[in-house]
Amino acid sequence: MTNSRLLADRCPGVLRPWLAEDGALVRLRLTGGALSPTALRELSAIAVELGDGNLHLTGRANLQLRALPHQDGALDAALVARIAATGLLPVPSHELVRNIMVSPLTGLVGGRADLRPVAAALDAQLCADPVFATLAGRFLFVLDDGRGDLLDRPLDLGLVALGDGLAQLRIGSSAWGPVVPLASAAGELVALTRDFLAARDDDPAWHVDELNAPLGVPQERDERTVVEAAPPAYGPLAPGIAHVAVPDGVLSPDLVASLASAAALVVTPWRSVVTVSPTRPTRPTRRYEYVDDGAAIYLDSFATIRGEASFDHLPRDAEKVAVRMVHGTGQVDLVDDLVIHPLLVSAARSALEAGAPILTDAHMVASGVTRARLPRTNEVVCLLRDERVPGLAAAMGTTRSAAALSLWGPRLEGAVVAIGNAPTALFHLLELLIDGGPRPAAIIGCPVGFIGAAESKQALASLAEDHGIDIPFLTVRGRRGGSAMTASALNAIAQEQE
Repeated sequence: MTNSRLLADRCPGVLRPWLAEDGALVRLRLTGGALSPTALRELSAIAVELGDGNLHLTGRANLQLRALPHQDGALDAALVARIAATGLLPVPSHELVRNIMVSPLTGLVGGRADLRPVAAALDAQLCADPVFATLAGRFLFVLDDGRGDLLDRPLDLGLVALGDGLAQLRIGSSAWGPVVPLASAAGELVALTRDFLAARDDDPAWHVDELNAPLGVPQERDERTVVEAAPPAYGPLAPGIAHVAVPDGVLSPDLVASLASAAALVVTPWRSVVTVSPTRPTRPTRRYEYVDDGAAIYLDSFATIRGEASFDHLPRDAEKVAVRMVHGTGQVDLVDDLVIHPLLVSAARSALEAGAPILTDAHMVASGVTRARLPRTNEVVCLLRDERVPGLAAAMGTTRSAAALSLWGPRLEGAVVAIGNAPTALFHLLELLIDGGPRPAAIIGCPVGFIGAAESKQALASLAEDHGIDIPFLTVRGRRGGSAMTASALNAIAQEQE
């Protein structure tokens, strides 16, 4: 038989407020004290608009709102929905039992282990089983990460991290359980909670210490749990980590505003807040002499290319295109193999300025296009991953890269086409054109490879002579090609500015 309680559990929550003289008081459980700046700002706004203007921290590292309006002891549904939208009411049926206190600095500074994953797993498992909704609102789990900052806290169940991936369970205020792997600690605590519910009979105890018989088999206390630590001093604790005092545990709007720029927040059992600031990566110690100014690198690179290459055989307005292609590949002799139609640059640029799409055979080409250089936020299309492509390729007896081009349909008319991967795609495009298909405004044909690459590009270069189809084009003789040089050509064509 357990100890009797004469009064019902009235621990407050959002769905079960405590009715005080100034209005409804609600408590929000924070697993391990974790609180996002976004949730903090919204809760503060609610407090200012509807409550006493402040947020209140509790000794269990939770938050309270006071003086809220209510109707017959219940909050308005719209207010409940607004609070729930902060993410702090994930499972309404279990809101009162999500009492999990964790060493506030765990995973941030010191401690033997990061207990945040353990706390999250424990919370999830408790909320997943309806039976745990019958726990009293003051049933408490305390997880100490081995530094000893929470060892003096009254608790029902908990653990102390020992290091080496182990922890010793705590059962009630004075008993110790087995040493278990941290990876299974949440499950072990859930099992003990289930045992507690089974042991309390029809006269519900609120706490483990109220049971007439011990819960589980008591174990010797591991000597590694004999540690203690005072609350951390206020101020910076480590780069990006600070402990902020909250006078009287009251978060005023001004204090909330000063905290809201943090990347993350942890409410502590000392009614204070730990802030985690956004961290900026720092540059490593410089040990080499090199140019590290992006603009200077571009200018010097382009000057080097112009000093080493000859562009006399290319159309005058194609020089910048050639420079970009060399820059993207590091191959100065690429210029010697470029074949560029006299109208390529003007035709392609005019099409893009008119809003024409870029159609390509390769996602790497699409990814390499600098969208900021496109004059009309032009659509960049690659249909290689379209679900129809495999079946179409099988039916046509060709590669997927080639088959995907057939899905371009009417979009091909007036488009800028960029083939930067598959020779089969370029051959397929040329065959579509010879069969009378829609004509693009320009073709950049730079497929790469040992089989068919050189031949497909030669076919593009001789399309007008062989078939009377004169479409402005750019290609590079031989086997080399690829997505990088194709995307570089597109980026150069898109804008006159280099």
